[in-house]
Amino acid sequence: MRDFALAPELEELRAAAERLGRAELAPNVRDAEAAGRWPDGVLDVLDGFPLGGLDVPESLGGVDAGLLAKVVILETLAQFDPSGLPGADRPGATTGALIACPDQALAAEVAASCLDGSAQSAFTVIDPDNGSTGIDWAPAWPALRWIWAMENDTLRLLEVTGTVEPVIALAFQASGSVRVGFDQTTERGRWELSPRVALEVRGRARLWGAAICVGIAQAALEETIEYTMDRVVFGKPVAHHQGNAFDIAYVAARVHAARLVVRDAAASFDRGERDAGFWATQAWLEVREAAFHATNVGIQLLGGHGFIVDHLAEKRFREARHLAMAVGGLDAAEFDVAAEVLDVPDALLASLEQR
Repeated sequence: MRDFALAPELEELRAAAERLGRAELAPNVRDAEAAGRWPDGVLDVLDGFPLGGLDVPESLGGVDAGLLAKVVILETLAQFDPSGLPGADRPGATTGALIACPDQALAAEVAASCLDGSAQSAFTVIDPDNGSTGIDWAPAWPALRWIWAMENDTLRLLEVTGTVEPVIALAFQASGSVRVGFDQTTERGRWELSPRVALEVRGRARLWGAAICVGIAQAALEETIEYTMDRVVFGKPVAHHQGNAFDIAYVAARVHAARLVVRDAAASFDRGERDAGFWATQAWLEVREAAFHATNVGIQLLGGHGFIVDHLAEKRFREARHLAMAVGGLDAAEFDVAAEVLDVPDALLASLEQR
């Protein structure tokens, strides 16, 4: 039986993150978007947690509190404003690559520059069939210096030595946005990982986004309930109409399930389980759907209000969809879980060959 209760020290940390989010993030969401970053005071507090070092091993300069602690804090902060998290959390989604990198001296160099606030890192999965000429979105601050790129089971570390191009951010505006071509980078290392370790790297990156999605979905659910309970149509609250009540109940169940699978997948990494990467990817698949339903229902039940910036429904929808395309998107995740379950390189082709 799984015990989902948080340890007292982790619950205390979660409560502190909630107080910060409620007092400093939630009231200033649109201001942070306009500024392209969270206020320095908020960033100083998060560095003191330290947010970026929570799941980084002590050997790489972190506090090694575990991945469960990290996803709980990400989820909590994301309920109030996820927009600045990609910039504030360093090394963020790339911690799995740091841990798996065979050259730990080089990994320590990368980790140190991220944890001291002088550099940012990004993670991308390259489709071997289509290739890639660069990374289309990464946080703009403090400064993008490192890119971890995976193609199948090959891990590469690229250092940005050329020009990055500012782009208009469609989501996560409070982290800024840049694009960089691989021709503007220098390769610092290339390693062939085992399939299991490669899946762990991708799984950790997916779980980072999944935790943020849980917070987004929870915020969307709470705002939808509040709005539909207050607004009266045909003599009763919008939420009391049967079809709407069913939709809200469905979303509530999926958001709760999403939170549990993310926390359990994170704990599987902390326990050192061999299939942790698989369960992290499965969790991500569940969460991306739960977040879509939560944010979409939020827009639909707010009606025309859901599409305007007076409410945060449209912002949450954009952010959830942005995260759903990360780490290779749906196709790469389904390929990973199919390969793990069926032990074949391509489940569809294998089924056709057997006919």
